[in-house]
Amino acid sequence: MVVYFEYVFIENFCLDFALLTLSFLLCKTEIKWWKIVISAIFGAGFALVYPLLLLPQILLISLKILVGFLLCLLPFPRIKNKKEWGKYAVNAGVFFALTFLFGGALTALFSSIFPRKTPVFWVVLGFAVLSVCAIILTKKLYERRKIFRWIYPCEICYLQRTVKVLGYLDSGNLANKNGISVCFLSPDLFYEIFGEEILLFNGKGGGQVCDEMVISTISGDKKVRLILARLEMEISKREKVITQVYFSPSKNMINREYKLLLNAGIIRD
Repeated sequence: MVVYFEYVFIENFCLDFALLTLSFLLCKTEIKWWKIVISAIFGAGFALVYPLLLLPQILLISLKILVGFLLCLLPFPRIKNKKEWGKYAVNAGVFFALTFLFGGALTALFSSIFPRKTPVFWVVLGFAVLSVCAIILTKKLYERRKIFRWIYPCEICYLQRTVKVLGYLDSGNLANKNGISVCFLSPDLFYEIFGEEILLFNGKGGGQVCDEMVISTISGDKKVRLILARLEMEISKREKVITQVYFSPSKNMINREYKLLLNAGIIRD
C-alpha cells in the first residue's frame, strides 16, 4: 500500500482547521487565524507521526486526547482566571464532540456507499453540510437561551385563585394605566383566571378591579380590558417582587414558551 504523506498532512490540516474554527465559532471565542493555522499544522504533523509510535494502546489513546486539548489551547486567548479556564474546557469539549460526531456520522454514512475509500469531494461536502447544520442549531439554542434569561416564575393571585405561570420581562413593554403597570396574558389563561369578572364587567360597567385603556398597534389603536390583580414575581431564590398590576389579554402570547408578558417597570420600580 502506498501512502502519500503530503495528502495525509493536507487532509488532516484541513479537518483540524475546520473543527477548531467551528468549535471557536460555536463557543463565541475570539479567533486569531494565525494561531488556528499553527494549531492545525501541529495536529496534521501529529497525525503523520501517530501511526509510527510503538506504545501500549492505553498510552496511545491518552496521548491522542492530550494532543486534542493542546490543539484547543494553542489558539485560545490567554487564560488568566478560573472562569476563562472553564470557558476553555467548554471549548475543548465542543471540539471533541464535533470530532466524534462528524467522524461517526460521516463514517456511518459513507461506509456503505463507498466500501473501499470515500472520495475527498464527498468528505468535504458531508463535512460542510454537518457544519452548516451545527451552526444553525447552535444559533437557535443561543436565541432560546437569550429568551429564557428573561423568563421568571410568577404567580397571579386573584380572589381565591392562585395560578403559576412563566413570565417574560419585556423591556419594550412600558404600558401603564394611572401609574399602574400593565402586563399581558395569553387569552386562554386570561379567561381562565378572570372569566367571572369579565362577565360582571360587561354586564354592569365595571368595578374597582376593572378598567379599559387604548393601546397602539401596527393595525391601529384598539381598546383593551384591564383587570387588577396581585402579581408575585420570583427574581431569584432570595428575592421576590409582589405588586398590583393590570392584566390584559393578548394574542401575541399564543404558542410561546411563556404565557405572561411582564412590564419592564416592575423591576425598575
